Amino acid sequence: MVYVLADNIISPLGDTSEDNYQAVKAGKSAIRAYAPMTDGIPDGFMASLMSADFEDLVFRSAGKAIEVSGIHVADDRSVFILSSTKGAIEGLGKAADENLYLGETAQRIATRLGFTTRPVVVCNACISGSAAMILASRLLQLGTYDHVVVCGADCPQRFIISGFQSLNAMSAEPCRPFDIERQGLNLGEAAATVVLSSRLPAGEQATDKSDKRVWTIGHGHIKNDAFHISAPSKTAEGLLEALQQTMESVGKDDLAFINAHGTATLFNDQMESIAIQRAALSDVPVNALKGYIGHSLGAAGVFETILCMKSVDDHTVLGTRGYEEMGVSGRVILSAEHSSTHKTGFIKMLSGFGGCNATLYAKSVESSSLSLNEAKAVTDHVPSVFRKTHHVRITPEGAWLDGRLLPVKGEPNEKSLLTTIYKQMIGDYPKYYKMDGLCRLGFIASELLLQAEKADETSIKELQRSRGVVLFNRSSSISSDKKYLASIADKDNYFPSPSVFVYTLPNIVTGEIAIRNGYHGETSFYILPEKNEEQMQTLIQTAFLDSQTTSLLTGWIDYEDREHYEADLYIASINKV
Repeated sequence: MVYVLADNIISPLGDTSEDNYQAVKAGKSAIRAYAPMTDGIPDGFMASLMSADFEDLVFRSAGKAIEVSGIHVADDRSVFILSSTKGAIEGLGKAADENLYLGETAQRIATRLGFTTRPVVVCNACISGSAAMILASRLLQLGTYDHVVVCGADCPQRFIISGFQSLNAMSAEPCRPFDIERQGLNLGEAAATVVLSSRLPAGEQATDKSDKRVWTIGHGHIKNDAFHISAPSKTAEGLLEALQQTMESVGKDDLAFINAHGTATLFNDQMESIAIQRAALSDVPVNALKGYIGHSLGAAGVFETILCMKSVDDHTVLGTRGYEEMGVSGRVILSAEHSSTHKTGFIKMLSGFGGCNATLYAKSVESSSLSLNEAKAVTDHVPSVFRKTHHVRITPEGAWLDGRLLPVKGEPNEKSLLTTIYKQMIGDYPKYYKMDGLCRLGFIASELLLQAEKADETSIKELQRSRGVVLFNRSSSISSDKKYLASIADKDNYFPSPSVFVYTLPNIVTGEIAIRNGYHGETSFYILPEKNEEQMQTLIQTAFLDSQTTSLLTGWIDYEDREHYEADLYIASINKV
């Protein structure tokens, strides 16, 4: 089992988890109106903000949770995981680029906190928080670490706010999840931390016969829609798959509620209602918390999970603030009012750009019912060595497939070696020309790998459910970040581009690969301080804890500009005995 030792939330509603929960229970909302030209943004907007320094915010939240947990992090059995979509992106153009790379940011924070191991950044769009908790749970189950500190944080300012405005996704009023009058989302700023462990909390071992309860983080799943990089599947394929897999070992009678993503955007709420109905969960209460705190992006999965744990401890199903009349076609049970419950588990759902979806099950259990044996690792369920088939490496100097230099004819043009390879060896996917550099690199590399694999007569239909895409880099989406920043840098020539903004999420490359090949398996994107094969191998291994995953398209993919990029990808498969 994976146990929750401590937690912390810092948001405009308070500096502790309890402060935030009590504010939400009292019906308070931190969402307010910001006038035009706030932070140089021409249009007014509604949001829940603090204007905090990103690194300081993460350090304070994580530090408070670590202190309460009582764990010592300065050993090789503890690790720090940061969940964020854009980190300190507002500093772009004001500081050296590398100082803003999320891996570097996470390393500085981890060092300040006292960690000696290399941190990991989960950058999976809006599901990042839940994806980070799923990764932490898997690392603990594998026995790689004894303690994992997960902090989700984002500080929306000009870069992020203007981007969501360019997508016409923001509401001019407080958001109204699932309501017929919903107009869009409000952004929120927060840091939320959970300290997870494979060990029972001190004093809570089976010899303790008190009636204290302990929170456990159960299994979680990440699945892709393989539909669109910025719009959810109309039939909720990815979220449905994740829900169904999560429910395989969970009874509906155990669920106090399903905590939805509930962004109050037209298509997200509709998709979630369809997934809930198709999963035969229409009789389970549903709530959404964005009306109290806004959409806190990389913090949302952790923030909302903590609030859900607090509410179950309080025998309460929190109401959905802003909801009045049903505005979705899927059958779901919603209420603006709080209600009581005596059930002890819940499911957290999230969905995000790149077609990614995540579900996570959490349950409160009596400490007296637990034994130390339940914390045993499950390494026997996952192969420690994978079979690697086909390998592609691409740099500005050339492309190599399975060690053979590809004979690209003629001199690479402007558009570089990548476009030359596309024209000569692929040429049947015009969407390629709409992609940013990182996605072009990932697309070309994956196409070359899959062309080689087809020669092995691999079943494409089988792979659509069983294959995941797990990628790593250090510079996130820096090339598109710079391009987007240029579109909002001059207040007299302000033209934020929605098509560029979407590509400022590095996980979009995993979505592009999933869409092209119809992959509905896990898609995850990790940012590391540097390329490290040992660390990557450990993270790749965790993906095989999903019983449906039998192979991964995985490896390193970093794109800084046309002169500096590298793809080093391969296919990893479970060794069949």
